[in-house]
Amino acid sequence: MNLNGFWELVESADPTDSAAERADALVERLAQLPLDEVLEFQLRLDEVRAPLDTMATLEVAALVLRGRVSDDGLWYFHAWLIGLGRAAHALAVHDPDALADHPAFRRLAALPYREWTDADFPDWEDVDYCAERAWEAQTGEEEGLEEALLARDHDSPVTAEPEGATWTRAEVAARLPRLTALFADAT
Repeated sequence: MNLNGFWELVESADPTDSAAERADALVERLAQLPLDEVLEFQLRLDEVRAPLDTMATLEVAALVLRGRVSDDGLWYFHAWLIGLGRAAHALAVHDPDALADHPAFRRLAALPYREWTDADFPDWEDVDYCAERAWEAQTGEEEGLEEALLARDHDSPVTAEPEGATWTRAEVAARLPRLTALFADAT
């Protein structure tokens, strides 16, 4: 599976569905593919996640989540960004401040944090298990995908480890001025 195939699968999920429903639909589609394609999906997921593991993405998450970013929260925020699709992912990697124009970011900025429901949180943890679930559905092997990945000398990361020095508040405002302004009054 190439990157285009990966993005087609990710973007085929109905964005109005819950995160769990989107993941279930993705598992269903993956389970119809040959096992090698399921493995390739996981490789592509890891590939597109890697450039998100930066201080810029951490600071974007901190703005969106009103400073409430844990290691797991950042990891799932990466997945949420991927779930927004190829265009949002490209912005997150190359021009994160431009995410201020994305409807999902604008909606979260307008919604008081204390009023967020589980469905509002910017995470898509479930995507991390889609390939594994599809593999198991086809083979009955609980650890089969992990073993196949290791046979290819690939160990999927399981947590965020942003690269770079921590940004000061002034650096965040200078590097992400539009997002900083968008979330300035967010509560």
